[in-house]
Amino acid sequence: MPRTARPSQHGRWRRHPRSPVDSSRPAAAHATIACVIDPMVQRMGVVSAAQLEAEGWRRNDRRRALAAGQLTLVRAGWYARQDADVDVVAAVRAHGCLSCASALARHGAWIPERLRGVHVRMTRVADRRAAGCAPYGPVPSIRSAIDDVETAFRCLLRCAEDEDLVVVADSLLHLRLTTQHELEGWSTSAPRRLRRALARIDRAESGLETIVRVRLRAKGVSVRTQVQIGRHRVDLLVGDRLIVECDGGEHHAGWAAQTADRARDRELSLAGYVVVRLTYGQIVHDWEAVEADLMAFVRADRHRRRGTT
Repeated sequence: MPRTARPSQHGRWRRHPRSPVDSSRPAAAHATIACVIDPMVQRMGVVSAAQLEAEGWRRNDRRRALAAGQLTLVRAGWYARQDADVDVVAAVRAHGCLSCASALARHGAWIPERLRGVHVRMTRVADRRAAGCAPYGPVPSIRSAIDDVETAFRCLLRCAEDEDLVVVADSLLHLRLTTQHELEGWSTSAPRRLRRALARIDRAESGLETIVRVRLRAKGVSVRTQVQIGRHRVDLLVGDRLIVECDGGEHHAGWAAQTADRARDRELSLAGYVVVRLTYGQIVHDWEAVEADLMAFVRADRHRRRGTT
């Protein structure tokens, strides 16, 4: 666990050179959990007494932080900043931690809509049986307010449908948060159906690309991912002529991005390709119509260049 600050012999904090500092705040406020533990806790703002103690915080330090309003007591042994993530606070208050899809989202993974509720892993056996997420394989004790990637993914194996599992796994690989070998190892206790689903992992830069790829391949359509065509890399290439670009709003919302997309499409069209751009809403909420159009294109063999088979 990387350390960002340590108390000196005089009771003051020495800042790690990479720790963020908000110069608009009083110097005393920098000695809160915004400056200790790890980047995840810095963002989510909930930490255990054990984690603080490991960073040199004594009981009196915690009492002073509580009295100054720098920390609040979530439950016995757990503390939060005033601006802490409300879902993380609620999970810890319920004697659990954020896990499964919720934890993976905090780690940066692309999460399908069906999984965007609050997922909590409970600390007590009785509570875990009654509600909450539980991982396949070993059940670790709760030491952090947010589960690590491995534990969260092993919980996801119970909660996710096959397609959603592939979507999240693709995202984790793209972000380099894990490897395919590790994913296979984490799923050894899961049912064979889920292990087979992980065999469909491929390269993807967004969950939308994964969704389209998985659904078209399920129809027997040849789909290649992240294909380099000249100086452009395209999301999906169906056959050898039909390009499918999956436009999430976060990357294509600005006029500059849209202008660049149109110039790129024009260049690819002049090279003999057909470019179809799909929005988030079309892929997630109107897939039946999108699929009908794409399959009609494929059945007419328009996704292939003339003279190819």
